[in-house]
Amino acid sequence: MNLEDVESYKRIDTSDMLSVLMKFPEDIWQAYTTSKEIKIPSEVRIGSINISYGAPNGIIICGMGGSAIGGDLLKCLLIDRSPLHVEVVRDYKLPAYASRDTLVIVVSYSGNTEEALSCFIDSIKRGCMSIAITSGGMLMDYARRLGIPIYEAPRGRAPRAAIAYLFLPLLGVLKRLGFDLVTDNEVNESVSVLRELREEIRPEVASEKNIAKDLAMKINGLIPVIYAYRQYRAVAFRFKTQLNENSKYPAKVEELPELDHNEVVGWEIDGDITKRFLAIVLKGGDEPQEIRVRFNITIELIKDKVADVLELKARGNGRLARMLSLLYVCDFTSYYLALLNDIDPTPVRSIELLKKRLSDYGVALKRIKEDYKSLLFNY
Repeated sequence: MNLEDVESYKRIDTSDMLSVLMKFPEDIWQAYTTSKEIKIPSEVRIGSINISYGAPNGIIICGMGGSAIGGDLLKCLLIDRSPLHVEVVRDYKLPAYASRDTLVIVVSYSGNTEEALSCFIDSIKRGCMSIAITSGGMLMDYARRLGIPIYEAPRGRAPRAAIAYLFLPLLGVLKRLGFDLVTDNEVNESVSVLRELREEIRPEVASEKNIAKDLAMKINGLIPVIYAYRQYRAVAFRFKTQLNENSKYPAKVEELPELDHNEVVGWEIDGDITKRFLAIVLKGGDEPQEIRVRFNITIELIKDKVADVLELKARGNGRLARMLSLLYVCDFTSYYLALLNDIDPTPVRSIELLKKRLSDYGVALKRIKEDYKSLLFNY
């Protein structure tokens, strides 16, 4: 479709993802302020298990898909500003080191993701400082019955469209536990930057002045390869997954400086194959000098191999604002790319089919329910 024909958007975007995108700046502030009010007890007793809430020596964020990306963003945000180790677990079990001194935040927007539920039960059994972030489902029910603290996200969205309520509450939880890692001013700046950016990338702005529309049109027909430094790796991965889920489009992501030790050699092959790829470089603007040099050299090496190399630069002064500004442009880009190809961005049929096939076997859910009943019986 023609992206300038704004009246046609609703014909394709039947679930109105656009309205959620437009509310993103306000969602950031709402999620942050409400999460600071989460009630965390000093302890929770579940039978013989005693969970004591205090200052953790490490953080594990458990989740899958759109529910897990907030953990990646947290890790990148804190990587050079906090000694706390942050790990994101996309699996059925916690790592062996998880213990009573570990904060485990289980994030499942639907509340029914079996990997997250399995980690939730595992965290309770180990006596970890367990917290749930969800909009409902089994996770909400289990957490309430066991007395585990919950941040309740607003319902009725695709998980990836609820990113504000799956990321900012992580900071709110840490603030409640005594870790004041992000200030109100940093969040205020982020909201301000996002509001200004919204006026530049909204549908009414023509493609020649709209960086998100322009990027979507340049991606269309090519396979995007997204490059970023470690502080913005989570945003790059988010971009990749948004292209997958919203645009129903393939993409890949790589991180500097690691890609200079392998990925860069892959463009040496002769032929037209590399011309099918579009390199997109995400720049926060606060990368160290050695990484800036690497970016420049890497671009020089590959610019004649791929179809094109594009740079997307962050806005703002603080890390949070820079991360979220890049994320916002990337989210809108994936939305516009979907519309370009007459694709409704909300449905994810392959994921739903896979979940249905897994539920037919019911192996994980059966074990999870049995483990929960055992905890409830002891409780």
